[in-house]
Amino acid sequence: MVHIDKIDDLREAIATHAAALAAGDSATTEKFVLPQALETHRQAAAEIARIAKPVKVETLALAKVGFQYVSKIRFSGGNETAMRRVLYRWRKEADGKWVIVSVEDTTGKRSSWSDIPDLAAAVAQARAENGNA
Repeated sequence: MVHIDKIDDLREAIATHAAALAAGDSATTEKFVLPQALETHRQAAAEIARIAKPVKVETLALAKVGFQYVSKIRFSGGNETAMRRVLYRWRKEADGKWVIVSVEDTTGKRSSWSDIPDLAAAVAQARAENGNA
């Protein structure tokens, strides 16, 4: 029997966070972000803020990676020419709150691995950081 995680609360957190980003509500978005991800989150949010309103939010993917989840969101303007594509890594805290532990703007990349010159070194670094790769 396959166990499927019940993640409706995560889906709700992702939707709330993305809608707040689209609206430019940094006070709400930053409540989801851990301190180590705050700078990259702010950089991505600044780029999203440059998109002409209204901003369309589209969930492209949600995947479980170990005990964390990665959401891939596309933010685009009304004419679809201005766009940002961002990966958010989410983790559930002991108190049940979902938080963002890392942010990566992948807009100009073929994949999130495009800028990693040595994959073996990247895997070693990921394992050292969280023991989850």
